[in-house]
Amino acid sequence: MRIFIYLRVSTDDQEDNTSLEQQELDCRAYCEGNSHHVAGIFMDVYTGSLWRERQGYMEMRARYLAGEADAVVVHTYSRFTRMVADYFILTQEMREHNVRLFCVKEQYDDTPLGHMLQAIQMGFNEQERETTRQRTMDGKRARVENKKLYLAGKKPPYGLKFDDEKVKGKLLINEDETKVVQDILHMRAQKQTIYAITKYLLDNNIPSPGGGKWNERTVRMIIERAADLYRGVAYAYKYEFTKEYRNGKLTTVKRVRPESERLLLPEGTVPRIIDDETARLALAAAGINTQESTRNNPNTEETLLRSGYIRCGQCGNLMSMRRHKKSDGIYLIYRCPGLARAARTCEHIEISAPRIDKIVWDYLLEVLRDLEIVEAAVNSILELDDFSSPEKAAIKTIDECKALIDQYREDLKTSGLSRGARTVLLEDLGKQTSLLEELERELTAIQTGRVSFEKVLNEYREFVKWCQEFKRSGGQDASYRRKRDALRFLGVSVYIYKKSSPEGQYKIRLAPPELMRSLKLLPKNIEGTLPREIRFIGSAARPVRLPLSQMAPLAAI
Repeated sequence: MRIFIYLRVSTDDQEDNTSLEQQELDCRAYCEGNSHHVAGIFMDVYTGSLWRERQGYMEMRARYLAGEADAVVVHTYSRFTRMVADYFILTQEMREHNVRLFCVKEQYDDTPLGHMLQAIQMGFNEQERETTRQRTMDGKRARVENKKLYLAGKKPPYGLKFDDEKVKGKLLINEDETKVVQDILHMRAQKQTIYAITKYLLDNNIPSPGGGKWNERTVRMIIERAADLYRGVAYAYKYEFTKEYRNGKLTTVKRVRPESERLLLPEGTVPRIIDDETARLALAAAGINTQESTRNNPNTEETLLRSGYIRCGQCGNLMSMRRHKKSDGIYLIYRCPGLARAARTCEHIEISAPRIDKIVWDYLLEVLRDLEIVEAAVNSILELDDFSSPEKAAIKTIDECKALIDQYREDLKTSGLSRGARTVLLEDLGKQTSLLEELERELTAIQTGRVSFEKVLNEYREFVKWCQEFKRSGGQDASYRRKRDALRFLGVSVYIYKKSSPEGQYKIRLAPPELMRSLKLLPKNIEGTLPREIRFIGSAARPVRLPLSQMAPLAAI
């Protein structure tokens, strides 16, 4: 029997000891003792209850559903999942594909009694996880609400230090860092730019919070803290983190809570670093500088590759559109922002916007006219569906759970039922009802992901439909909006380079963002040199079809 071994630990700390190694040794011994062939080993270092977010598990699942294994072995069922609802859905899916689940430490008979005992054990695992989580949350809340202590992380905020490295109950002034914070806020209050402040810190060799070089993002973070922390105002629960499905993927969303939902800590928990007036002026400067900025561009259709489609090939930064003034007029260019940043990351790299826009669009015209490539790319994603299989398994498990609940209710109507038997039935009915609620919540989560998945597919179908119409009409030109759609759907990235000689080089890469996992047709890069005498002559190789086995990693394409 072909067996996949699945290993999981919940934290990086566990990864450092023998936990993963011991799991593997025990699983291998189990396979050898039962004459099973180990066809693959998959592992995750992941804390959380969502199986869809575990990369190792998702890779293993895709392979055993494809028939590459007959069974999966885990050290304990909690390594597979601690959620009862997830356990029933995933094992139901495995049974439908003739895949078995074995456990080294917890073995049950393949009988109704064995299944019941296994479900009880899974319930204990889930309760253990929930108890641990609740204890952690209660401890943090008691620290804040009862002891009125600062809710500390591993490191104190820049400019401050812990009063006690173990308790971390209050913050004190860090003299050296506080002076830097005050300089930053005073400079910003005087309407100096983020660039000027960052350059000042770099020129004076002042260490950053992380010990490396300062950058504009870190300076902005320091200024934003003038709203409360650096004025001596300390809040607990300032941010709220929620899980939401976006584009078919569950992501963590950070939201700033309104002041009414935060917990204000006692005065003196955090010392004041800056006065209120300086803080107000520093925070107001951001709005003033934004209004005065020349980057506010009302003519958004002047350039095609703006806002995310063209990058510096040397440092990887997105290039920005600029107006270059000369004696004979104004020229639109793309320029690498690394040149304008306080910590310069590359050489002077820029390129004429109208000309590189034309090169890219002319190439995309060739791609769009070859509908076979576009249609095949879309069809390849239609073959993949990470939602239908678990959705079917969840629906089937829910139906079985409902049938069992109905049976319990019918049994309770039996005349002459003893008090003990009625108590047992009521207890089982309660457990099944709770399980049903969990299963229905999991089904909702799966279906929510399917909605996002279907939305993406519908957008691609509309894009293919437009491509067909575009080809029938001659395929010469398109509206600005359609051009931008083509950039987005084909995942265009343009990289601009500068060699030692006075010439530039461009590369155009295509990789539809939502199709990366399933794309079987990959266009080659196109590259072109841009000599000074003949400013924009480039080569644009037609896309070629590559077999899946020859598909190069995306980063290397």
